[in-house]
Amino acid sequence: MKYKMVIFDLDGTLCDTLEDLKDACNYALNYCNLPEISLDDTRAFIGNGIKNLLLRASNAKGSIDILLKKFKEYYYENYMVHTKSYTQIEDVLYALKREGVLLGVLTNKVEDIAKNIIDHLFPNIMSFVYGEVEGRKRKPDPAFLLETIKQYHLKKEEVLYIGDSEVDIYTVINSGVDGVFVSYGFRKKEDLLQLTNQVVDSPLELLQYIGVL
Repeated sequence: MKYKMVIFDLDGTLCDTLEDLKDACNYALNYCNLPEISLDDTRAFIGNGIKNLLLRASNAKGSIDILLKKFKEYYYENYMVHTKSYTQIEDVLYALKREGVLLGVLTNKVEDIAKNIIDHLFPNIMSFVYGEVEGRKRKPDPAFLLETIKQYHLKKEEVLYIGDSEVDIYTVINSGVDGVFVSYGFRKKEDLLQLTNQVVDSPLELLQYIGVL
């Protein structure tokens, strides 16, 4: 087994969180008397954190501070209404764990929420879940990914990062870590292929890519 650790993005890679994010956006937009967005809009706007999602969703209208406040007010109480794991992703996690691979999550989602989602959907599988906390640089900055690898006394070539977006692709490029990217998440395959040829179409293809199947 080439890889001793596999690190996953969360939204669009392990879990479909899109509808809950859309509902929280629309709650904030409605409060500010701004037009609602669709599920496809949400998919297109997501990336680089909630503030950027709301700036795109609002077309930079209204108060971003109020939008953020209302988004958090709704989402922090409703982030597991529709959120679910992708089909067969749990099989992938257990297959890797049986091989002795360390598994973890590195996301730009608020860390407490990320941990709660992982604890609910994938209990006792992940060695760590790191998300957005004050003072920590977010992806695509590679600093925390590299710090995590160092923390586990691994070499970069012993780690694989799996994501679904351009943010994840640039995280891999910036860090020098191996990466593979899924087309079943929040980005279209043709968009991913503009930046990388390391693209798979299903969770089980991840195991083929890694060499478990």
